[in-house]
Amino acid sequence: MIEFDIDIFNIRGDLQRLLTKSATRIIVLWAESIYTSLIVQYALDQNLVGPYFTWILSSRISLNSFNEIYHQNLIEMLLIEPLIDSTASQSINTTLLNAAYRIWQQYEPKSFPGSMNINHYGLFAFDATWSLIQSLQQLCSSKTNSILCLLFVESSFCFDHRLVQLKLLLDTVSATEFLGVSSSIQFSVHITDQIKDSYYSIKNAQLSSNGLSFVPILEHSEPNIHFKIEEQWVFFE
Repeated sequence: MIEFDIDIFNIRGDLQRLLTKSATRIIVLWAESIYTSLIVQYALDQNLVGPYFTWILSSRISLNSFNEIYHQNLIEMLLIEPLIDSTASQSINTTLLNAAYRIWQQYEPKSFPGSMNINHYGLFAFDATWSLIQSLQQLCSSKTNSILCLLFVESSFCFDHRLVQLKLLLDTVSATEFLGVSSSIQFSVHITDQIKDSYYSIKNAQLSSNGLSFVPILEHSEPNIHFKIEEQWVFFE
């Protein structure tokens, strides 16, 4: 594993040596968009993107932000994104989603981008937050004094603060099930991935009249595993 130090905005170690001396020719880049762009640019400068190395990104970046001299190197790059399949049978809680949109428009109208422009990760984050709210509500309703359920163990170090009823809260979260704004939400103590309604899109960097962009080439959905080829995969020749 190669690490990117966000304090100094650089790779820990010699990236060129680490990759060229390794048998690995596929690099999976797991980073936020702002860091992904920096890492890709660094790799381009080291001639580590292109015919000998296939990069798979987990965050979308603007490919046209890179100098055109690098566009040929970027063509083979792939992007894997978890998405919400609005065209399939996947169900979402439209009542909750519309209520969230109304609240957003009411209190933060300047930041509301429109319902068609909401980032999918925002919907995933909403469901994660709603899971916590639902769990806390259920936990506190089961206590005689609702204040006790939110009692914290104090610490001089902020990250050492924890709920007194932490074990009960985690048990409550594990048992929580509801229809969220992204999919059906359910938890398991042995599974970290989404249990059902998983939907992923694989995109390939391709050149067009509008420049370089990610084009969907493959779809993968669960629980009934299904692959759908959308466009031709363009690779480095």
